[in-house]
Amino acid sequence: MLKIVDIESGSIARELNIKPDDYLISINNHLISDRLDYRFFQAEEYVEVCIQSEDGQTIYEIEKDIDEDLGLILEEMKMKVCGNNCVFCFVYQNPRGMRKALYFKDEDYRFSFLYGHYVTTTTLKQADLERIVEQRLSPLYISVHSTEEKTRRFLLGIKRDDHLMDKIEYLTAHGIVLHTQVVLCPGINDGPVFEKTINDLKQYYPGVRSVAVVPVGLTRHRENLTPLRMHTPEELKQTIAQTNALRNKLEKELGENFIYLADEFFIKAGMSLPKAGYYDEFYQIENGVGEFREMIDRFNEALPGFPSKLERLVRITWVTGMLAAGFLENFIIKPLVNNIENLHVNLIQITNEFYGPTIGVSGLLTGNDIFNTLKDIKLGDLVLLPPRILNDDGLLLDDWTINQLTDALNTPCHVVTEPIENIVETIIRCT
Repeated sequence: MLKIVDIESGSIARELNIKPDDYLISINNHLISDRLDYRFFQAEEYVEVCIQSEDGQTIYEIEKDIDEDLGLILEEMKMKVCGNNCVFCFVYQNPRGMRKALYFKDEDYRFSFLYGHYVTTTTLKQADLERIVEQRLSPLYISVHSTEEKTRRFLLGIKRDDHLMDKIEYLTAHGIVLHTQVVLCPGINDGPVFEKTINDLKQYYPGVRSVAVVPVGLTRHRENLTPLRMHTPEELKQTIAQTNALRNKLEKELGENFIYLADEFFIKAGMSLPKAGYYDEFYQIENGVGEFREMIDRFNEALPGFPSKLERLVRITWVTGMLAAGFLENFIIKPLVNNIENLHVNLIQITNEFYGPTIGVSGLLTGNDIFNTLKDIKLGDLVLLPPRILNDDGLLLDDWTINQLTDALNTPCHVVTEPIENIVETIIRCT
């Protein structure tokens, strides 16, 4: 049963006088274990809802529009813990002394459906597979890494065959769409192993709709962990060439490119980002696959509509990690200052001292590294900070808040979560 934490105003549940702190037991005789059960079983036009209150159990017979929500706001789902020991797991690469949540490893297909979290499927039982199919939990996001069994076992730190391909076959045969991921580790799952992985997965297209390939990320906190290394620039170029050759074959065979390299491959290899057509439907943009290209294109489309001059001189400092610096400088900041009079932008790259300089993504910057880099710089009217540096509680990785950073730098700080086409409006509003 699930605790009811609130009731939506004007809802069926409010009319029936169901109250917060009551418990939802079942709908149409199906026991409700989480919000997904609730979402699925309440979708009928006629439902019998069993509620436990302090006065006992009550069954409500309800006739409503199909898919009309009953208005119950239920307790949060508890995320299931991952039992794998992936050799590249970022959780193991965190230093000691961080907040507890940063050491939690999740492996929960429900959150894969709801929020696009990647899961390995190692713990999926037949009952889980059947529930996914029954409730149409599609698409899901699957971490494959390798379909060669020995390599997959090594990468995931497991000792048994987890029957990944059997699970993929079952899910896709029943209409579930899967977006998959390969974290590429040089000398381990690249080369022929990578090609086998792609050839195995393509058999299930369009059920397996895409394969995102991201380079392994390694922090400086890897004491006593499995030895791994980063790609060299030449290896990045070789991977790009190998992937392009595979994509050419797949496009002819499937009608789509199927494999998509993360932006990081091209940036670190010193190559231009592909055009938008490379990414087809941008299936895995939240995984850093095509994110920069999509942003550039949206910015260029909006640029002619920006004002040619600001009413007063505005000086801002724009903060980024090492990976995005050249992209921002050349494709966003230069066009802005060249087209808008009275706007001055100083781009500051932050070296990640906390995790080490090999970690260049902006979302993993800490408040302390930002402060130490900016503290002796004239910052102007505003500091713009990259998106994804805050958790849901408004904290950076080292528990700094934006208000603390603003006070410490004596300059307003703003995390840019607005669409890039609204950047000028954001600057004006924040200054």
